[in-house]
Amino acid sequence: MNLPSKTFVSFIKVVFLATLLASCAHLDQYNHVSEIQKSPNDTREYRAITLTNGLQAMLVSDPTADKAAASIDVYVGSSDDPEQLPGLAHFLEHMLFLGTEKYPEPDAYQSFISAHGGQHNAYTSAEHTNYFFEVNADHLNEALDRFSQQFTAPLFNAEYVEREVNAVHSEYSSKLKDDGRRYFSALKRAISQAHPYSKFSVGNLETLKDSEALSLRQALLAFYEKHYSANIMKLVILGKEDLDALENWAREKFSAIPNKNLKHSYVSQPFFKENDLPKVLYVEPVMDTRSMSIGFPMPSTNPYRDSQPDNYLANLLGHEGKGSLLSSLKDDGLVDSLSAGTHFDTQREAIFTISMSLTQTGLDQREDILERLFAYIHLIKEKGIQRTYFDEQATMLDIAFRFQEKSSAINYVRALSDALQEHEPETVLADSYRMTHYAPELYYSYLDYLNPDNMLVTVTAKSLETELETPWFRAPYAIKPLPQPTLNKLKAPKKFSELALPSENIFIPDNVALVSNKPLEDLPKLVLKEDGLELWHATDTSFGTPKTNRFVSIRSPLAQAGALELNQTELMVSLLKDALNEFSYPAYLAGLNYELYNHMRGITIKISGYSDKQDLLLTQIIKTLTDLKFDAERLEIMKERLMRSLINERDRKPYSQAIESAQQFLVDPSWSPQQRLERLEEITVNNLEDFRQRFFAAIDVAVLSHGNIDETSSIKTGQLISDMLLKRASPVTVERAKIRKLAPTSSLKILEVDHPDTGFVLYLQGQDKSFEERARYTVLSQLLSSAYYNDLRTQQQLGYVVFASHFPLLDVPGMAFIVQSPKATGPELLLKTEAFMAEQLAMLSESLGPELETAKLSVISRLEKQDTTAYERANRYWREVDRNNASFNTREELVSAIKALDTDSFKAFMQTVLQEHKSRLSVYTQQGSENSDTIAGYTPLESLPALTHFEN
Repeated sequence: MNLPSKTFVSFIKVVFLATLLASCAHLDQYNHVSEIQKSPNDTREYRAITLTNGLQAMLVSDPTADKAAASIDVYVGSSDDPEQLPGLAHFLEHMLFLGTEKYPEPDAYQSFISAHGGQHNAYTSAEHTNYFFEVNADHLNEALDRFSQQFTAPLFNAEYVEREVNAVHSEYSSKLKDDGRRYFSALKRAISQAHPYSKFSVGNLETLKDSEALSLRQALLAFYEKHYSANIMKLVILGKEDLDALENWAREKFSAIPNKNLKHSYVSQPFFKENDLPKVLYVEPVMDTRSMSIGFPMPSTNPYRDSQPDNYLANLLGHEGKGSLLSSLKDDGLVDSLSAGTHFDTQREAIFTISMSLTQTGLDQREDILERLFAYIHLIKEKGIQRTYFDEQATMLDIAFRFQEKSSAINYVRALSDALQEHEPETVLADSYRMTHYAPELYYSYLDYLNPDNMLVTVTAKSLETELETPWFRAPYAIKPLPQPTLNKLKAPKKFSELALPSENIFIPDNVALVSNKPLEDLPKLVLKEDGLELWHATDTSFGTPKTNRFVSIRSPLAQAGALELNQTELMVSLLKDALNEFSYPAYLAGLNYELYNHMRGITIKISGYSDKQDLLLTQIIKTLTDLKFDAERLEIMKERLMRSLINERDRKPYSQAIESAQQFLVDPSWSPQQRLERLEEITVNNLEDFRQRFFAAIDVAVLSHGNIDETSSIKTGQLISDMLLKRASPVTVERAKIRKLAPTSSLKILEVDHPDTGFVLYLQGQDKSFEERARYTVLSQLLSSAYYNDLRTQQQLGYVVFASHFPLLDVPGMAFIVQSPKATGPELLLKTEAFMAEQLAMLSESLGPELETAKLSVISRLEKQDTTAYERANRYWREVDRNNASFNTREELVSAIKALDTDSFKAFMQTVLQEHKSRLSVYTQQGSENSDTIAGYTPLESLPALTHFEN
């Protein structure tokens, strides 16, 4: 199990995205289990059934759904790979998509899903392989037919076995410099090599190949026969149909999956051999990052779901309020962040991990950090097992369950199918929210595992002493014993007077009543307007939750006046967030979130969550914005962090760098990492304070108040903001950024990167910002996306990252073809993309009518997708506020323009865009400066004359 970084509350918010797996008892067969515990706010109907082949399924009926979805979780993963074929489970996941007996075309499933407003994906983990999709609700039956065939009659066509192994290799190649992969490759060397988690799980051309005894295809078939069985699969189907209809489809389409009566083999090996700990793992990253994690193997806590010992301890160790371990370490300039939680739960054993990002001082004083950690663990043993902390967690879990909001259909079915592998269907929806049994002795027993003799310390940083290199990802690492003097010191740590257990959480809501029981009353309306301030309000309790969203944009012309000012804005925000952390963290634990970030026009504050106590948080945020005394030491830490972040841009994935380079050129103003680095060092506390005074001296403030709040309360919010920000400021109009209008020609930029793969972008820009032009580019992207993926990835095997996408920039329409390839150069990718466009133009010109209508319907369904949460709806409204669109109707206008598209005019549009080299920008990467010749028909970007802008 992999808990998010913010302790126990994170899993409340993502429902099943960080599912707590239950005990290892195999689920009994169930049929028509109707008493399924669900949230009082959940209007969907559920039914659990078992098919004749032993496949267990959960059916979810939601008559209001505009998207239907399904997922199958197979209880098999990379832990089951044969020793001689690492990555085979992952390779099988790839192959299952590429044609079935009923639908033999390799892109039949993907194309159908894409054409009907959907999306699909799959993943392979150590013990699970999960396949999932969503589609327009009207097309669930046909989608299920294609989906089910992958498990009943996959072809595993020999031709595509040979091709798809290249795609797996490209996936591996694309992540060679991914620090997350490199870190885990080193961690795999530190644990017992007898543990299945130590295996290389991705696969590549070296591991996935024919042997004398067995071809790769034969090995694939053998693995499928040995490990894929209906009785170890869990199916979830969500649709708008009633439960009887969904059950009929499930039985009709999935009963043919063979049942081999397999038994899932749980991992029984321990993560570490006896007497293997304590030890230290050193890992050198590609990017300039510094972190330390302390992992303690312990028995799985899944049998104690009602008491949740791991989350009880994580709440205390990962706390960020006053007196916390994090607060103490930050005050001494040792760490930037800290999190705690359980990882790698095998149902037998797990690793409880405390992770920290380090400052340079912290890297140098790691022993001091460890001593303070164990001092805090001792404090918890002495005073931390209290009913109060249990009750606070239990209260918030209960509130979260009572007012549970929907997640997207695709995420919901994916997480639910995974959870059903270990949870009983009657309780699967409620288990993660259940904390009903206070068990102090149990908490003490798990605390005992957090001791210096039982830990793996992992340090990740540049310039560490490493003498080994991991196989496959070639990460430098070293494994060393913990020095005995250090161990002795940690066993008897000194006391730190500043360490204290959390105080009572003042943000836990007392009032969870709804201000209205009516559906959404209206679109947001302007309820307060004065010089420098506009406040939009909408009461909306249609989601049945006592949650409010208050968004505040403070716009200043200084925010992007230059590279220096951009740095100053970002550092100011970083210092403000840093200062607010102790105060805001208890609010976070109480389901009250805030975001503070800088953007092109200034600074945005977003507060979302339970309505009660929001005023307290908002007042403190604004007070900190204007009155915080900047600390010189913290500023130097933030500057150093920003410097590393800017330097690390050069080590991002090649395709990401190509995209970023294109955006930097097109968006004006925009400042490159190098430009920002050149101005960073000159920032001091004094000139940053001067900048803040000038920043807030002339501002323009926009506010949206939405959700469980009445108009009177919204106006009070506006008056509060006005009193605190505007009385000492002059009103000013701050325009949106502008987009450069490409010349009617093709232009080119070549980037040098230190990566063997080629990153490639071809961007096609629209001629204007009209809804008609935006409609054309949106539909064109829909028409070409699946075909481009099938051509360059599936057929030509040019790379793992291949997609054609709608690519709007501040309402300027466009589309982009994007590839990361381990074997093709930028010029080759450009030629192949142009060849693809020519082929598609010729083909679509012959059969555009039906395909255009299908594409239009697919795009419209995405645009009209229902909001699943109040926060999602508020963000949609917020984008309209940013556009200054008082009608809040961008979506409706675009849908109308799409509906009006006709075949003849669209053919002419395609001819202009796909054949004539107008308004194109290509960016590609290469390793080194060789072969930087220009391409015929493309003008180097630096040779272009000054460009005009689209009007705002």
